[in-house]
Amino acid sequence: MDIFSGCTFMAFWSPIVLSLHLLFHSRFPLRDGQGMNYESQALQPHEITSMRSSPEIMQRIMKSYEMMLDFYGMRLISAETGLLDRSEDFNHRYTNLVYSPHNYLRISRILKCLSEFGLEHLNIGFLLHVLCEQSESNQLNKDRLRDSMDSYWANCIRNDQDRRWIRSMIEKVRLGSDRYVFTRAMYKDAVEKRFKTNTLKN
Repeated sequence: MDIFSGCTFMAFWSPIVLSLHLLFHSRFPLRDGQGMNYESQALQPHEITSMRSSPEIMQRIMKSYEMMLDFYGMRLISAETGLLDRSEDFNHRYTNLVYSPHNYLRISRILKCLSEFGLEHLNIGFLLHVLCEQSESNQLNKDRLRDSMDSYWANCIRNDQDRRWIRSMIEKVRLGSDRYVFTRAMYKDAVEKRFKTNTLKN
C-alpha cells in the first residue's frame, strides 16, 4: 500500500487540507501511530524497512518536508546537510508559526518521522536554523515555541552525541552567558561538519 497515494500537490497545499489530521499523519507516518487521528495506523518495523528501501517513498517524504518548511516560512538549501534558510515571504509565515501552537505538535511528528526514516540530519538542520533565528535575529522567539523546542523537538534527535551537542547550544543561547550568539556562520559550519564527519561533537 502506498500511504502517499491519492494526494495531488495542490490538494496537499490547500490550507483546508493542511488542517486534516488524516492527510498530515499519512505524510509523516510513525510507529507511535494515531496521535490525535484515530484513523491512522502505527507503522511496523518491517514496513519502515521496506519504505526506506523505496526511492519513491523517500522522495515523497522529502517533498512533504519541503512543503511544510515552506508553510512555516523556511526553505531547504541542501538536502545533504539539512541547511535551511528563510523563504521569500517568511515574515507572515513566521508570525503564523509563532502564534499557532497547534503547529508545534506537527513539527514534533515531522522530526520523529524524519528520524524514523534515517533523515535525522534534516532534524539537526531544522533545530539549528530555529536556534540561529532566535539567537541572531530574535525571530521565532516566543515562550511557547521555545518550550516546545527545548522540551520536545530537541529530544527527537536519537543520536546521543548530537542531541547533547544541540542541547548544549540551546542552553548557551537561553542563558545568554557572555552574550553568546549562535550565528548563521556557526549554523552553516555545524551542519557541514555533521555531513563530513557524521557527528556534531567537537
